[in-house]
Amino acid sequence: MLDEENKRYAALEITSKAVRLVYGYCLDGVVYVLHALETGVTALDGGIVAEHDVLVNTIKGLINAANEKLGITIKDVVLSIPPLGLAITRDSASTVTIDSSNIIQQLDVNNAISQLRKHRFQDGLKIVDVIPYTYLLDNSLSESDSPLGKKSERLTVHASIYAMQDTIISGYLSAVQAANLNVLQLVVSPYASALYMKDHEEIPSSYYLLDFGSEMTILTQISQQTTIVANTCFKYGSDRITQNLADKLQITFKEAKMLKEKYGIDKNPSFNVKIYKDFTLEDFGNNIKEAVSPLVDAIKDQINNWNSTEKRFLPVVITGGGSALYGFKELLEERLSCQIIDFTPDSFGARFKSYQNCLGLIKYADVHLANIERDEFFQTTISRVQPKVQPGKKVASYDIDEEL
Repeated sequence: MLDEENKRYAALEITSKAVRLVYGYCLDGVVYVLHALETGVTALDGGIVAEHDVLVNTIKGLINAANEKLGITIKDVVLSIPPLGLAITRDSASTVTIDSSNIIQQLDVNNAISQLRKHRFQDGLKIVDVIPYTYLLDNSLSESDSPLGKKSERLTVHASIYAMQDTIISGYLSAVQAANLNVLQLVVSPYASALYMKDHEEIPSSYYLLDFGSEMTILTQISQQTTIVANTCFKYGSDRITQNLADKLQITFKEAKMLKEKYGIDKNPSFNVKIYKDFTLEDFGNNIKEAVSPLVDAIKDQINNWNSTEKRFLPVVITGGGSALYGFKELLEERLSCQIIDFTPDSFGARFKSYQNCLGLIKYADVHLANIERDEFFQTTISRVQPKVQPGKKVASYDIDEEL
């Protein structure tokens, strides 16, 4: 059993405009935050690390500030990575339990997962993570949660395997490692987000997760609460709206951001006076809707592609800092004609949409890392299950200047 200090984890996320750190722990499925901090930095280009040294220094500064505040030394982090060009497959591995009484131990699960980590993808792709979703025991007994302590001569683990371009992964890893940190695990951001929301009653089992960031929007199809079925990234974020306002009003980006956050898409018919120069509230709303329209069209087209056999859309859960835009939820409801769930984290100390992925990383560490005894794998046998190829599962990557 790990002591209480070791059950505390540092979660790190690198985004287009900021680096975020959350330090905390998970108890009975609830994430408790001891420290949350973010610092602004522009070190990515389309989600890819472009300013390595700038990023390294920013991470060091963030970690040093946390160490000083908490009176500790953070050495290990769980790191979120955006799912750029994410490759998804499913596979299974079987192992004979090592205990003479056939009681399933963590080592048995580790053995199967270690074999799944050997799955061969095309050249250039590297496995990011292996996430079990079903455990099969003797007599065809099926478990959705890890069956530790249960009796079975054989254990079969069915899992989702996520992979990305090695060059993208190495950019993030090298920057964090150069900041003198050890990465316990890479986690694709939509899985972390879905895992955090899993036990919230307003979140359905299957939905589309829309993470609206400052320079990138990630759309992910989720099933079985946390399983990523399909994913795509749009090089379009809330900053595009801000820039559009700045251009139309001939004001600075900073001024446009302030006005966007203050007014949003407001349809109040009684507020027809001019609120800035010659622009009314309606003018602001129309300009924002015009700016975000290409993104909404792309989202709708992609969902239609994934949704070809369905008569109606699944619900859409919106998160990310950009989704705090006033009126954004109502705009999506109107344009997508489906239920829109506007989710905000409820963990005290980090109740901001921008911290959701980091909160999910804390929960990930509690679920997947807390009991793992590393580097203790035994020989096992493996059986392969070929993933079913379904139309619309190919990842689409949008260049906003060309596609939207």
